[in-house]
Amino acid sequence: MVTRFKSLQAESALSLVRNQEDIQSNVDSTTSLPEPLDVSDADLIIRSSDLVNFRIHQTVLAMASPFFDDLLSLPQPYDSESVDGLPVVQLAEDAELLHSLVSVLYPVPSVIPESHEKVLYLLAACQKYDMVEAQSYIRAEVDRSAPWEFLPPFGSTAFRAYAIASEKGLIPEMESAARRTLDQPMTFETLGEGLRLFQGSALRDLARFRKRCRDNLITCLKSFLQVDAPGPSSIWVGCLSNKPKSSKVLPIWLCQVLSYEDLKSQVFTHPLPTPSGICARYLTALQTHDDCTSCLRVLAKKGSGFASQLESMLKHAREKVRTSLL
Repeated sequence: MVTRFKSLQAESALSLVRNQEDIQSNVDSTTSLPEPLDVSDADLIIRSSDLVNFRIHQTVLAMASPFFDDLLSLPQPYDSESVDGLPVVQLAEDAELLHSLVSVLYPVPSVIPESHEKVLYLLAACQKYDMVEAQSYIRAEVDRSAPWEFLPPFGSTAFRAYAIASEKGLIPEMESAARRTLDQPMTFETLGEGLRLFQGSALRDLARFRKRCRDNLITCLKSFLQVDAPGPSSIWVGCLSNKPKSSKVLPIWLCQVLSYEDLKSQVFTHPLPTPSGICARYLTALQTHDDCTSCLRVLAKKGSGFASQLESMLKHAREKVRTSLL
């Protein structure tokens, strides 16, 4: 615990030095900072990296965090800082983040950031200080929020979210963001400035995740290209457009829908196809193949079931891949 505390002290000191280099800017911007949540009969001050004091109760902080419970039980140095007789604990988080964190600890309206990246940093602070219940509460609040109140990452922001979640060890958020990156090309142009956020093996792990998803999709599509029963596509054998007519050949239009050759070479330069997108191609292909009475009969009897099975199996192929071994 002492070693970990010294590490956090060093982190806080570094953050404090960076803020003091531009102290005038901090002073001028104090009016835009959130109001500190001060409580009556407080016995502790936690100070943000941008020098905002929050007066809280030691017991509340200790109950929420085993880390602070141990820390506050240690003898305090004789020369430790105090304000109005209250001990001061310097933290590396800024005032906006601490304001959100403290609001979760008290029976007041919680202040959950609207920005997805700020939520990630809030969850990371909970993880750093062993605030398991607070972290679970924040995740539940985000899940309960209306879509217009909290927008999940999309486009290039999904790569930024993955990089942050990976660096902070936020496994659920890392998995969610990784899946959202599949809907975008994974190129330097798409990554943009977010590339600098990737630490260690995060970029390599995301690339491997993408390849495994691609491989699973190909395996799934191959299973639908099997002609013999009980393969799901065997119902389409007998299409009148096949010349010469054969009982061992799938319709050309279906083979085009299930084609996976582009997936092999375009795994990074293009988004991975979505299950719903492939099913949309299937319906479009059928609409342009309306002169085949054999396929129309199959469509009327089993077409919707085939589409549901195709989408379900493709979705499972994507979702069973994980970015982490945890």
